[in-house]
Amino acid sequence: MYYNNKLGFYIKQYGTQIFAVVVCLIIIASGLFLYFKINNRNKNTVEITAQTEQTEQVETVETENITMKDDSILSEELNNLKPGEKAVVKIATIDDNGVMVIISGDKRINAKMIGVEFSHELPDTLYLVDQDLSGNTFEIAFDEEKTSNGYAMIYIYTDKTTLYNAKLIQEGRLTFDSTTSNKALEYNKLAESQAYAKQTLAGLWQSRNN
Repeated sequence: MYYNNKLGFYIKQYGTQIFAVVVCLIIIASGLFLYFKINNRNKNTVEITAQTEQTEQVETVETENITMKDDSILSEELNNLKPGEKAVVKIATIDDNGVMVIISGDKRINAKMIGVEFSHELPDTLYLVDQDLSGNTFEIAFDEEKTSNGYAMIYIYTDKTTLYNAKLIQEGRLTFDSTTSNKALEYNKLAESQAYAKQTLAGLWQSRNN
């Protein structure tokens, strides 16, 4: 049979084989594409999972370190106290922000009084607090949470019944810290001391009501 051109001849002669080869190449290319796409997706998933696990492990370690750090602030005796139980400590110093250094065993511990606010005080308050506390031994107690932001949070008792935190508020030398939880062991005593100071216009409340 005669063909007008060679192309027609080749298509007639080899068209089926060429078509089969093209189809095979398309199938192979599609398979390779899917293989690499799925393999890359699985690799990314593994990497993301590994990174997530590593991040969680770091966060866990950091949290544990913070907890350990807070636990290590206190002496063994103070760590073992239950809420409201008392222990005797020596108060070494107190700074201008009301931060005390207390000594328990071989530990020197930064501490703050629960429920009092040192941002406003009578001019001679820090001097008097320093005179009352520094160098002397007192009984202290804790709430459920013994530490906060690296400080021991304490109640100070100058005798069996006198809560020094409340005394400062009642005299109007300091104000009641409004962020104190109403679940605090001495919350009522602290709040009542502020109410009394307001009623009697003691200390700071005299100037606030003039």
